[in-house]
Amino acid sequence: MSLSSNIGALMAPRNVVLVGASDRNWAPRIWDNLKRFGYEGGIYPVNPNRDEIWGQRCYPTIADLPEAPDHLALFVPKEQTLEILELGGGLGVRSATIYAAGFGEGGDPDGRARALRLKEILNRHSIAATGPNCMGLAVGRSKFCTFPDEQLTPLAPGAVAAITQSGMLGQTFARGIADAGLTLAYLVSCGNQTGLTFADYIDHLADDPDLRVITCYIEAVTDGAAFLAAAEKARRNGKTIVAVKAGGSEEARKATLAHTGSLAGSTEVFDAFARDVGIVRVDALEDMVEAAAYLSRMPRPKGPRVAIMTNSGAIKSLTTDAAQTYGVAFAQLDPATETRMRETLPDASLSNPFDCKRTLRLDEYMACVRALHDDANVDLLLMAEELPRAAGIERKVKNLSALDAFVGAEATKPMAAFAPVTLLETPYMHSLRAGMVHLPWLRDIGKSLRTVARIIPSQLTPALTAHAPDPQRLGLVAQWRARAAALREPTALSETESKELLAAFGIRGPSEVVVATPAEAVVAAAKIGYPVVLKGVSAAVPHKSDAGLVLLGLSTEGAVREGAELIASRCAALGAPLEGILVAEQVSGAIEMVLGLHRDPEMGPAVMVGMGGVWLELFKDVAFAPPGLGLERARETIGLTRAAQLLAGYRGAPPCDVEALAQAMVNLGRLACELGDVIEAVDVNPVAVRAQGRGVVALDALVVLRPPQG
Repeated sequence: MSLSSNIGALMAPRNVVLVGASDRNWAPRIWDNLKRFGYEGGIYPVNPNRDEIWGQRCYPTIADLPEAPDHLALFVPKEQTLEILELGGGLGVRSATIYAAGFGEGGDPDGRARALRLKEILNRHSIAATGPNCMGLAVGRSKFCTFPDEQLTPLAPGAVAAITQSGMLGQTFARGIADAGLTLAYLVSCGNQTGLTFADYIDHLADDPDLRVITCYIEAVTDGAAFLAAAEKARRNGKTIVAVKAGGSEEARKATLAHTGSLAGSTEVFDAFARDVGIVRVDALEDMVEAAAYLSRMPRPKGPRVAIMTNSGAIKSLTTDAAQTYGVAFAQLDPATETRMRETLPDASLSNPFDCKRTLRLDEYMACVRALHDDANVDLLLMAEELPRAAGIERKVKNLSALDAFVGAEATKPMAAFAPVTLLETPYMHSLRAGMVHLPWLRDIGKSLRTVARIIPSQLTPALTAHAPDPQRLGLVAQWRARAAALREPTALSETESKELLAAFGIRGPSEVVVATPAEAVVAAAKIGYPVVLKGVSAAVPHKSDAGLVLLGLSTEGAVREGAELIASRCAALGAPLEGILVAEQVSGAIEMVLGLHRDPEMGPAVMVGMGGVWLELFKDVAFAPPGLGLERARETIGLTRAAQLLAGYRGAPPCDVEALAQAMVNLGRLACELGDVIEAVDVNPVAVRAQGRGVVALDALVVLRPPQG
């Protein structure tokens, strides 16, 4: 049986055993929460040094309980944790909460070995465990809780779940959810994921009919394929995953390694894969709260066109600015909509955002709401509203109540309200919001528009799952696999070999030849035609330009001869074996781009495109796509870069062959699908994108081969 086979038992155990129960650890908090939440199973403290605790009998070992132990909450050190799990497995334990650290955090070898032993024990006994290095979990339906937060609001079956790698962040997020007027159905701190992973939890929660949104704070994804498959299942079942993903900076990735024992991938690559399975990634916990507030009541809009109604010119200006900042598109209102609204408000300025200038009477208010809602050009209608802080503003209250009723009974497209700022709610405000059960409430103009921008579904064409292998390349693929199998570590191929491999997948270089001597270089240059480029070929020097082994624009025999001699001397000075001198045609009048395969530690190979040449490191203008991309997705990914403006013909320049660049991306994706497990990286920089119809040329290339991974 798999590690996740008993996840249902973890969510609703028959009893809870507090192993190592003491007043000096989290055990009394867990005991109190289980009692406070109304958990109906047995709760058994275990401590060989105590006969009684909290007025209850305390048992010496888990073998001495009046019934078979089902869930172990382990408040014991790491080595004792392993011993008790082994014992518990023999007694029929089905699930556990593992609080202890020391299972690979920071990458220490002893911890990693201990984590492997832990996983083996859990697998062998089919124990579904959260952790290690976690703060437990809580489940509303079963009233089960091993989370030690004394301020945790009781959970209940409902629309929102939270999975987090950080326990402290989990309890903070739970309070944010409560402040937004929402109730969590699940709160899971998964820690290192040596036990159950994000994929396991999402796969399980996808089957809960009450859930609508699964929020996640993710530091590392342990199995990209399983994670994406679970996310796709959640989407098929009508759930939306909202994620905050650590790892957007190199510093964050290093910090994550120290925290979780695994290297986090970049958010750019995560986005490229996640958007295909409907994951909404946001940048901050407060945005995740707002997204949960919306998605717990509303589906994602079908398109990007937003209409906003307000009664303030200032809010109209601020929402317009925020929409431009976060990339929210305003709908162009249909003339028929303007006619309907002018019948209600003859003097109104009918633009979008629509400013009605005052608090309207109920009939006026709902007439405008219906007109905007019925406009076929509007995909999402947002109402700028503020909850009254105290009784007395009855017109506003009636309008909001009617709006909520309209959303619940008549609305056929998504709607939400947003407050101009986040306010500490008065009891009266809280009661009003609690009484509106259909309309999502967002807070703060910038935060609301930022959240809406992420909720709007991606317009990118989904990538394929994988390209079918080309039968004509089977022999070639087998040869490269055999060569990789002989390696002991990742090894860079020479430029010549790299280009040969890429050419087999339809990514071709310029006219070029490798020679051995300066005299042969002169002969080759005459055949190719001047001007030419000379490059030193040495697998020991992967970045030739930095080492002075690339000479451009050589137009005479003498220049070629001297250049070849200079390359040989520079290579000798570096102590690098010179395997030959590459003589190539000089390609000019093209835009220099970069293509690559980036091996993300979480998601695996990703196709990269962006501004290349000397500008790559300076601007870092790149975009990523899954390797199964087709031509349309390749075009769209190119369009995500600023370099796309250059390729389209900037300031009167002729347009470049974007179609050929897109095809090269698809071909690189095919290489990843057929050889990705033995490719560490591919760097085609620069790739010259010529004028429209003239194709692309791989001017330089580096392929790093790696041993097959077990």
